[in-house]
Amino acid sequence: MGKHHPVKGHIRRGGLVCLLSMLSAGAHAAGFALIEQSVSSMGTAYANGSAGMDDASTIFFNPASMTRLAGQQVSGGFHIVKSDVDVDAKGSYNSKNLAIAGSGLGGVPIQGKKNTNTDLLAAVPHGGYSYQFSDQLWLGLTVNAPFGLKTKYDDDDWVGRYHAVKSELVTYNINPSIAFKFSEHASIGMGLSAMYADGELTNAVDGGLAAALGGAPIPGWIPGSSTYDSDAKLTGDDWGYGFNFGVLVEPNENTRIGMSYRSQVNLDIEGDVRIRGPVISRTEDAELDLTLPDSVSFSAYHAFSPKLALMADVTWTNWSEFDEIRVDRESGKTVTPTEWDDSVRFAVGAAYRHNDSWLYRAGLAYDQTPVPEDQLRTPRVPDEDRIWLTLGANYRYSKQLSVDIGYAHLFVKDPEIKNGPDAHDPTLPFPVGLTGFHSLNAEYDASVNMLSMQLNWQFD
Repeated sequence: MGKHHPVKGHIRRGGLVCLLSMLSAGAHAAGFALIEQSVSSMGTAYANGSAGMDDASTIFFNPASMTRLAGQQVSGGFHIVKSDVDVDAKGSYNSKNLAIAGSGLGGVPIQGKKNTNTDLLAAVPHGGYSYQFSDQLWLGLTVNAPFGLKTKYDDDDWVGRYHAVKSELVTYNINPSIAFKFSEHASIGMGLSAMYADGELTNAVDGGLAAALGGAPIPGWIPGSSTYDSDAKLTGDDWGYGFNFGVLVEPNENTRIGMSYRSQVNLDIEGDVRIRGPVISRTEDAELDLTLPDSVSFSAYHAFSPKLALMADVTWTNWSEFDEIRVDRESGKTVTPTEWDDSVRFAVGAAYRHNDSWLYRAGLAYDQTPVPEDQLRTPRVPDEDRIWLTLGANYRYSKQLSVDIGYAHLFVKDPEIKNGPDAHDPTLPFPVGLTGFHSLNAEYDASVNMLSMQLNWQFD
C-alpha cells in the first residue's frame, strides 16, 4: 500500500467513523427511537401514552398503569412498516478541506448513481405480561425494541457511498417491572431494563484519493470514480442497562393523568472493522461509547361519556446528549459531530365505543426531529419532522380475548443535506483535520405507512 502518510491515514480512519455513525431513516420516532410498542396505543397516535391502555402493552409506557389490569394479562403484536424514500444527490470533493483544496480537487464531482432509494419493509414486534399479585401489588414484563434502524441505499456506487451504504441497528430490551396501588386514586411503578444492541454498518473508502494524497497516485485514476474503492464493514454488539418509573393519578373513574420517565442506557459497543479493496485493506478493532437518551412523558385521558374519550400526550427526549460520536481505535480517536437538539412529540387522540364488541380510535401527532440543521444531517441520519395520522380498532371476541388493529401514515418533511462532509480526524495537524474529504448535497422524498395487529389475552 506504500508508505504511511497522515492524510492517507485519515481517509482510512474516516472510513471507520462513517461506519460508527448512527442514522434514522429506518426509525419511526425522532432520532432512532422506536415508539411502536403498542397497537392499541398506536390507534390514538400514542396520545394515551403514560395515562394507560387496557392491555399489557401499557407497561412499557408507564409501569404504574398496569394497576388497572385485573388478574393475568398477555399482549403481543407487531407493526409492518413500509417506508418509501427516494434520493436525488450530488457528491463532490470537499473544497473546505485544505488538503483537497491544495490538490486542486475541490469541487470535482463524485461519479456514481445520483438517484437511488432506501425503501424498506420491516417488522417491529413487542410483547407484555402483567400479573396481579394482590389488591396493591402487580408484577410485569415487557420484551421489545425501543431503538433501531435500517437503511440500505439501493446502489452501492451511489455518490454518497463514502458517507454511508448500509446501516442497521437492532436492540432487544427485557424490562421487568413492579407496580403498587397506594389508594383508589394513585399508583406508582418502576422497572429495570437489560438492553442488547447489535449493529452492522458499511460504506466505501476512497482508495484512489488515498493513493493520490499519499504521494503515490495510481496511473489512470479518474478522481471521483469507484474503481479503487474499498468496502468497509463494521459489526459490533453490547449490553446496556437502565431503569424506568411512572406515576398514575386517577381523580375519578373518567379521568387519568400519567407521568413516566425512562433512563439513559449507555452502550460500549466494540466492533471489528474490516476494510477490503485494491488499495486499502486492513482490519482494526474499534469501540464506540453510545448513550441512548432518557425521556419524560406526560399524558392525560378523560372520558366525556361511556362512548367518547379524548387523550393527549407530550413526550420530551434528551437527544442533546448525542452531540458527537467519538470512536476509540487501536491507532487513535476519530470524532463525528452531531450536535443534536432535544426533541418534543405532541399527540392528541380519541376513542369511540361503538358497542360491547367494537372500539374505534383515531390520532394525530407532531414528531420533532433532533437534527438542528441541514449541514449536520447525513445520509446516516436523514431525519426530519413528521406528522402522524392514525386509525385503529379493538374487537373484543370474548371476555378473555381481544384483537387490536391499527394503521398509521407518516407525512415526513422532505429531508435535505446541504454540503454535508464525511468524517474528519481532529488529531491531524491544524487545519487539515477540521472537515472531511467528501461533501454531499441530497434531497429526500420520504413517506412511511404502518399496518399493525395485536392479540390480548386475559386469564381468569
